[in-house]
Amino acid sequence: MLSSHLSQICFSCRDPLGNLPADLIRKCTDLMDLNFAEGQRLRTLNKNWKLALPSFRKGAYREERPWLLYRERGSGETRFFDPVRERVHRGNDPRLADARFLGSTLGWLVMSESLDLNPRKTHQTFLYNPFISELQQLPELTLDSPYPTGVLRYGVLTGNPSDNNTYACLITDYLHEIGNRRDTYTLLIYYVAKTSGRWEQNWSVASMLVVGIFDTWYIESISPSPDKISIEIWPKRYDFTFQTQEWNVSNFIPVDPIQWDPFHDQSLYHVKHRLQLPENPSTLAIIIGTSTDRTRVRNKIIGDQSDDDDPRASDHIIDGVWVEVRP
Repeated sequence: MLSSHLSQICFSCRDPLGNLPADLIRKCTDLMDLNFAEGQRLRTLNKNWKLALPSFRKGAYREERPWLLYRERGSGETRFFDPVRERVHRGNDPRLADARFLGSTLGWLVMSESLDLNPRKTHQTFLYNPFISELQQLPELTLDSPYPTGVLRYGVLTGNPSDNNTYACLITDYLHEIGNRRDTYTLLIYYVAKTSGRWEQNWSVASMLVVGIFDTWYIESISPSPDKISIEIWPKRYDFTFQTQEWNVSNFIPVDPIQWDPFHDQSLYHVKHRLQLPENPSTLAIIIGTSTDRTRVRNKIIGDQSDDDDPRASDHIIDGVWVEVRP
């Protein structure tokens, strides 16, 4: 959805104003504070505008805050929410149809090719940049003993997928049922490195026993860095270092200097209004956070269910993921 002032300019481009000098085009659009979607739309109007406006691939339209990409579960009809300008942009991306968000890093989505949430032995995943429509397939993950099946919960990268020594990480879990207790899990990180311009074919795995939670659904945030991955499950933080293959467990830090919650203290009605979601109370939004060098957005569930309800049981689910705006 374009703002009204942008729509007026798009209309004017059907007449001779579309042939404005390049310097005048730049002066006009600088005053409009265009975001990525609006800039890209104007660049498609004609050659004159394309040459006058900067290219996203060359570093234009970088945003201080990530955007929220969301859609009805399994749909290729998507929306982007720009939280700074309070604008929603609609699109259709068939590559996202019937795939599931696992997370994002540096503008790249980590996706599962299946919507199935039942434990499985094999999993196919891929990386996708929705801003430049570029896709990279990841090697198939086949689970083995002692955890022969699982559900992919989250996925992140430790760097740019074009760079060597970047790891792709998939997070799953295994429930240990001890009598009537269901609060002990093994947290599993499957990871594969990119070397010599290609992803290695064999996944490595690291495991950590986590006591006192009911499900890795309660992971609050995942923060990757070049040498390690940090997972916060209140009240602990679990750090895994790739080179040493060692875990470090520490207490959860309640004050996060770069934490940002664009929906802080807002009512469910207000959030749905901002995202242009249906007001039906059965609608549930499951939003995966992200971590950048300036901002950390935590995972969030927006819905009417009580604490005792399983949020994945809702009839109408909106899947979302925060994505850093970059090529």
